[in-house]
Amino acid sequence: MGLGADLVHSTLGRHILADGYDFVIDLDKSAGCHFHDSRSGRDILDMFSCFASLPLGWNHPDLLAAKGELARASVNKVANSDLYTEAMAESVAAFGRIAAPSYLPHHFFVSGGALAVENTMKAAMDWKSHDREAKGIDASGKFD
Repeated sequence: MGLGADLVHSTLGRHILADGYDFVIDLDKSAGCHFHDSRSGRDILDMFSCFASLPLGWNHPDLLAAKGELARASVNKVANSDLYTEAMAESVAAFGRIAAPSYLPHHFFVSGGALAVENTMKAAMDWKSHDREAKGIDASGKFD
């Protein structure tokens, strides 16, 4: 990009509240549990992990090896509730094989935080409705 590490904070400060840390992360030089600060030239132990969104650390070798596949997947955001791809089927099959216990064979995937919260609320309301119906309570709160 060519902006230069010393101009990052002032450039951002003209447009956003840039009250974050003084570091400027070099995404290419950061690795494992250390990030590289372009301003100081130092590698720094990352005890922050971007609020745990980097559980594997910076530039994990397995993710770098899959860079082409990840780039291909990032180009098209498919509405996977209605359209399917081989990549989705492979991912769901792997999830079922590796992460899901046999007594929970069905999965429900949500793309992001707001959608996850919305769908969690819907599932809770649906569960509450089923629970109330099982107890003989109708929607008005009265027993049958």
